[in-house]
Formats: sequence, structure tokens, C-alpha cells
Amino acid sequence: MRGSQMARQWRLIRLIESRTQGISASELARELEVPLRTVYRDLEAIQDAGFPLYSERDGAGSSWRLLDTFKKHFPLPLTPTELMALYVSCDMLSALDGTFFHDSIVSVLKKVKASLTPETLKCLDAITGKLTVNFGPARIFPGLKATIQTVSEAIMKRQRIEIIYRAASTAKVTQRKVDPYHVHIAEGGFYLIGYCHARREIRTFAMERIRECRPLDESFEMRSDFDLSDYLKNAFQLMTGQPRKITVRISPSAAHIVRERMWHPSQQIQELLDGGVDITLRVPINYEIISWLLGFGPAAQVLQPSDLRNRIAYDLETAAQQYRDVFGALRANAKKVSGKLS
Repeated sequence: MRGSQMARQWRLIRLIESRTQGISASELARELEVPLRTVYRDLEAIQDAGFPLYSERDGAGSSWRLLDTFKKHFPLPLTPTELMALYVSCDMLSALDGTFFHDSIVSVLKKVKASLTPETLKCLDAITGKLTVNFGPARIFPGLKATIQTVSEAIMKRQRIEIIYRAASTAKVTQRKVDPYHVHIAEGGFYLIGYCHARREIRTFAMERIRECRPLDESFEMRSDFDLSDYLKNAFQLMTGQPRKITVRISPSAAHIVRERMWHPSQQIQELLDGGVDITLRVPINYEIISWLLGFGPAAQVLQPSDLRNRIAYDLETAAQQYRDVFGALRANAKKVSGKLS
């Protein structure tokens, strides 16, 4: 089921459950800003999935309602869409399997499911089964469960920790004392944000690169000037640093990818006559922005700053060297084929 269709049908169900006296198909069409025939197709699809909707003649027309007996089966003061959202959220958190976050959600859901009738469970399984979520590659968390648990407890207790950490850029392993402020989940991973005593500043640590973690018999006070949103506002994805102005020219073949997303709050996009775009950002220069640029391949050309342009050129040349033998063989084979055809 397409995302837009699922979102529309979800809104349709919410509209019906919010109108205790029922709502007509024409009213649903106006609220959803879609043709009446689309509403009827959605209503039919929702009923086929097992959702207990029914229509009732009301004067010259008819109105749609949710069966009262279905609502009475709920053990908690939840609406049908709230319970559906709980079901779907468990699937969304499947990428966090192996952490106590996922375990707790599953535990709550099991308690709710134990209180529902078989008919209600069958209906919810049919509806929520129409929506699947895939966040792409996710980090493998089972081995990190103890680390995440230790860090989370230290945050609640305002307890300093000591970690053995392997840096991503240099692969160097160091021992750090950290005042843990916040656990941040982003890009399929867990991150610790806290004050690093070795660097004397607030830093971000990827949980999967923490080799060892132990609480110390030392308490700490969070810096009064720390604000998570301010700390992350200049980050391109997650890693922070001194923002710099970056301008990248994107060819017409990939320009639509840039136009379709908000990559960073600072972005400015300038349309070019050939159908391409120039995108300007103010972000830190680190492996996140470099990986993003390399992902466009030859469709992206860094215009400024010069040091970033040189770094991208070096990385692309290094990558090309690894395939040069393959390219040479392909070119030689193409010449042979061309000679035979001529």
C-alpha cells in the first residue's frame, strides 16, 4: 500500500471515529480533499481488511460509523487509531531489537493484546498489516544492550562514566571520562551526547564504537547552557562542529533528488539553466558531509571551499584507481567488438 494512500485511509478512520453521530461520504470527501469515488474505494478497502465500519441511512443520505461493540472491547481508553498506532510503532521499533527500549514496548503491547478479544485482534492485525516500514540498514544492537543500559542509568542518576572509545575518523582507541547528558537515536544508531573531560567540550559518541563502559563513583551537574536543539542545529546529520559555507553543483540527472528534500535548515538552492542546481549549506566538514557528496558520484561537483573540493577529488581518484584494471579490460573488449562490427 502506498504511503499516501495509507495516510489518507488513516485520516478517514480518524474522521469517522471522531464523529459520534456519523459522517457522510461527501463530508469525508470534502475533509480529505479527494473525489467521492476515492472515498468509496477507501471505505471498501478498509472494510475488506476487517475494520468494523458500517453505513446507516440518515434522511436523504447515509452516514458512516464505527461499531460501538468494537470500541467496547478496548481495555484502555484508546481510540481505534491510537491502538493501531501502538501496533505499528512496535514494527517501527524492530530495528532496535535487542535494546531495553524495544523490550519495553513489546512488553506493553503484549499486555494490551492479552486484554483484547480474538475478533478485535484479527481486525487490528489485518489493518496494521497493510503498512510496512523499512528504515534501511540499521545498526546491530544486541551486543550493545549492556552499554545502552549503563549509559541510560548513568544519565538518570547524574553519574559520570568512563569509556574506551574507538574514533571513526582515525580508528584510534582512547579512554575518556564523560558526563552523559543524552541518548540520541538517529540514522539507525544510538549516540551518547555528553561532556568529554579529555576534550573539555560536549561531544557525540556512537554507541557501537564504545568498547567498554563503566559508571564511576562520581556525580556531575549538567552544564546550564546546554540545549540539545542548539547543539544539533548546525550538524549536517548528527556530528557537530564549526559550520562552513559549502556550495555544490548538482547535474540535471540528480537535481530532483536535491530539490525533493530538506537536507539542512541552512540550505539554499539556485536553479540553473541546464536543469541542474547549486545547493549551498552551512555545515561542519566531516565524514558525514563527505559521504553524502560521494554518494552522488559524478553528478556532484564541489565549487567551494577548495579544501573540500580537493578532498573529494582525492577520494574519487583513489576509488577510480581500484577499478582502473577493470575499466581497461572493458575498454579493450569494446574495441575488439567494434573492430569485428566494422
